[in-house]
Amino acid sequence: MKLNYHPPHLMLVHFPAALLPMDLVCAALGWYTHHTAFTAAAYYALAGGVGAGWLALVFGFVDLTRIPAERTAAHRTALWHAGLNTLVLMGYSVLFFLQWRQSALALATGLLLFGKAALLLALVVGNYLGAQLVLKYRLGTIDEN
Repeated sequence: MKLNYHPPHLMLVHFPAALLPMDLVCAALGWYTHHTAFTAAAYYALAGGVGAGWLALVFGFVDLTRIPAERTAAHRTALWHAGLNTLVLMGYSVLFFLQWRQSALALATGLLLFGKAALLLALVVGNYLGAQLVLKYRLGTIDEN
């Protein structure tokens, strides 16, 4: 799916790719300094990252269904990318829901920071696979063939 040659998935993925690391950094700063402003910033970065992530996931699924069957390597990479990033997004969604149910200003714990760091590492791997789809397999480009 494209809007004037621009795939919505490729336009949207930059928001969670930027906001979810910001969530970890701000949560760590809040934990370290005990300043609730960092904790609030982390919460809103998490909310934006999760919201944009689910929107990107919908458009990514549409793109996944449009990969030609004969492009097996690209399809396999796309399935790994989609599966890993869906699991990561589900993990971040659970964290957001738990924080939303308690308080947006509750300081992070060491365990929560470790979990967010693990999710972020998985997100980096998933995003690397997504970059492979564009750079190596030329999916989502104007000369997509």
